[in-house]
Amino acid sequence: MTGARRRWLFAAVVVLALVALVLAWTTLQTERRTEAARPVATSTSTAVAGQGVFGGELATPSNTLGAPVPEPDSGSQSDTDGSPIAPWWQRVPPVSGTLLPINRYAGGTVRIEDIPDVGLVITFDDLEVATPGTPPRTLRVLLSSKPVIGAKRGLWADDGSPVVVGDIPADTPSQSLVLADPHVLPPEVRSLILFDADTGELLGGASLIPTD
Repeated sequence: MTGARRRWLFAAVVVLALVALVLAWTTLQTERRTEAARPVATSTSTAVAGQGVFGGELATPSNTLGAPVPEPDSGSQSDTDGSPIAPWWQRVPPVSGTLLPINRYAGGTVRIEDIPDVGLVITFDDLEVATPGTPPRTLRVLLSSKPVIGAKRGLWADDGSPVVVGDIPADTPSQSLVLADPHVLPPEVRSLILFDADTGELLGGASLIPTD
């Protein structure tokens, strides 16, 4: 046998060996994929109340010392609609604003703050009101969820939900009003509105924004 024939024979043997090796590797991978594709047996039973998913009794939750974890205290939540969020009068004030004329005339500034051991206090400074006829004697103070919009003259959209918080004299420029029961306030307070308590006429109001 010549050298050339031996080389061709050797090459043919190598090729056949490689083909056999590829076929064996392909067969092995196919078997592995088949095994992986088989569905896993699952249980159709439903967990029973008081038992774990695997049938054992559920353990009572406990802390690291083994003592049972106490139930949440419902009294720690706010007493407004069961919400854990504090009401407006506890989380927002102090707020302040500048009184603007609306239907008639009102001027000055107003500030609302929650003072410890006193309550929610509404303070007026440089208060001044006027109407074309008889000057108002008593002002009715309301807090509203609607803002007063405007710069020199305000616009207020009454939605029927403002809360009367008290009456004050109209001729006292600087004075304060303590709100006895802040729980009656709207969920959000955005403005203070002044009416003539005798005639029911809308005078003016102030949009309230948080302040220091």
